[in-house]
Amino acid sequence: MTGDIYSIAGKVALITGGSRGIGQSIAELFAERGAEVIICSRKQQDLDVVAAGIRAKGGKAHAIQAHVGKLDDIERLVGLLDERGLAVDVLVNNAGISPPNAGTFCDTTPALWDKIMEVNVRGPFFLTAALGRKMAERGSGAIVNISTTSALMAQPEIGAYCVSKAALNTMTRCFARELGTAGRARECHLLRRHQDGHGRSHHERSAALRRHDESQSAQARRLSRGSRRGGALPGQ
Repeated sequence: MTGDIYSIAGKVALITGGSRGIGQSIAELFAERGAEVIICSRKQQDLDVVAAGIRAKGGKAHAIQAHVGKLDDIERLVGLLDERGLAVDVLVNNAGISPPNAGTFCDTTPALWDKIMEVNVRGPFFLTAALGRKMAERGSGAIVNISTTSALMAQPEIGAYCVSKAALNTMTRCFARELGTAGRARECHLLRRHQDGHGRSHHERSAALRRHDESQSAQARRLSRGSRRGGALPGQ
C-alpha cells in the first residue's frame, strides 16, 4: 500500500525517451500511481509497445513520435498536446545520448557535438520553455531533468556528454529561478546508477554530490536573503 502521498492520480505526465530504459520505467511507475502518461521518442513502434503494456494494466497512455533534438518535432508535439486537450502537469526530460567510443575530447567532431547538444540540451530547453510557461500560467507543475554525476566530475572519452549535462544542470536552476515560487531556488539532485551482483540497477548519491548540493543550497540561501534585502546578485 503506497498511501495518498504517493498518488499522482489525475495528473498528466510527459516523459521523453519513454520507449525504453529509465524513461519506460518512469512512465510505467507514473501510470501505476494514477497519472495519465504521454511518452515520446523517435520510433513510434517502440512507443506503441510500451503504451499497450501500460493500458493492459489499466493505465492511461499516449504514444507520440517526436525527436526532441529537432525543433519542428517539439513544436508538433506541443501542438498535438493542445489539440488533444492534454495539459501537462509533469514534464520529465529523460531523453539523452552518450555515444560510445566517442574518442578524446579534442577529437570530438562538429557533427557529434551538435548531435549530443541537440538532444541533451537544446531539446530539454525548448520543451521546458514551451510547457513551463503553460505551467506558470496555471500556477502549478513540475519539471524533472535527468542528469548524471558526469556533469560534475569530468570523465575521459565522453567530454561532450559531460559538458551537455553540466549545461542541463545550470539550465535547470535558471528555469527554477524564473518559473519557481518567487524567492525560492529549486535544486536539481543527481543520481549515480550502479548494478548490484544480481544485475539490478540501483541509484545512490555520492559523497561528492552531497557536498556539492550542500554548497549549492548554502549559496541559494545567501542569494535568497540578499534578494529579499535588495542586495545585488553575483555578477550584477
